[in-house]
Amino acid sequence: MLTVLRSGFIRTVIFCYVLLVGFWFWIYTTGNTDAQPSYIFGTIYPFLAIAGGVAALTYSKRWGGWKSVMGKGIIFLGLGLFGEAFGQFVWSYYNLIVQDVAPYPSIADIGYFSIIPFYSIAMLKFARASGARFSLQDYLNKIQVVIIPIVMLVLSYVFFLRDYELDLSAPIKTFLDFGYPMGEAVMISIAILTFTLSRKFLGGVMKAKILYIIFAFIVQYVTDYTFLYKVNAETYVNGGIVDLMYATSFAIMAIGIAMIGEGSMYNKEGTV
Repeated sequence: MLTVLRSGFIRTVIFCYVLLVGFWFWIYTTGNTDAQPSYIFGTIYPFLAIAGGVAALTYSKRWGGWKSVMGKGIIFLGLGLFGEAFGQFVWSYYNLIVQDVAPYPSIADIGYFSIIPFYSIAMLKFARASGARFSLQDYLNKIQVVIIPIVMLVLSYVFFLRDYELDLSAPIKTFLDFGYPMGEAVMISIAILTFTLSRKFLGGVMKAKILYIIFAFIVQYVTDYTFLYKVNAETYVNGGIVDLMYATSFAIMAIGIAMIGEGSMYNKEGTV
């Protein structure tokens, strides 16, 4: 923990996050949800994602940027955060400028949904950088790739979708309602598989960092599904617990990018 806090970027992210939590607590306890202060909060906290995205572009240069596998992996994590920020800024545009309830689905979902391909590609790049080789011929690997998404989807159904009413007249909404959890379940499965296949090549320090990224993915998954649940149950409010969860997930991923980017396991070519 003390090693992590040596990073000026990580300390800055933590400091800004603490300030945001204080602002959110005031909004929540004073009944200012779905009011101007909550809209301002929704406009401010995506800058944690912007900071993480910029940090990813900066750290990737240490590994050769687009010219190295490791550099590409870091960049794709950053692109995921940029996508998240785009989605939230669109959401805030509806609240502050249009002054109407942001629709779901909307163009914001282009940004939100982008994390699924971007984060999945990032983990595949990290696996390649570490020297791991995917072999779906291996029976255990097949089981893991299939079982993890199924378990996550079952849990999602038990906790969130039991009362879900399928509406085929809204195909995009239905696709996103199921696409978010399924896509993120696959994303997490790829991350865990990457860790499993590359554990012999990753040093002890790097293993902890990859596990942290997996944790960041899980936090993102729980956050997105909580949002979907509350929207479908018509209990979502701006400035509520979901917004705090999103701010938290952005901060966690930004810190994870710094932890990966400031690692020293790889050579300049981005390989072991």
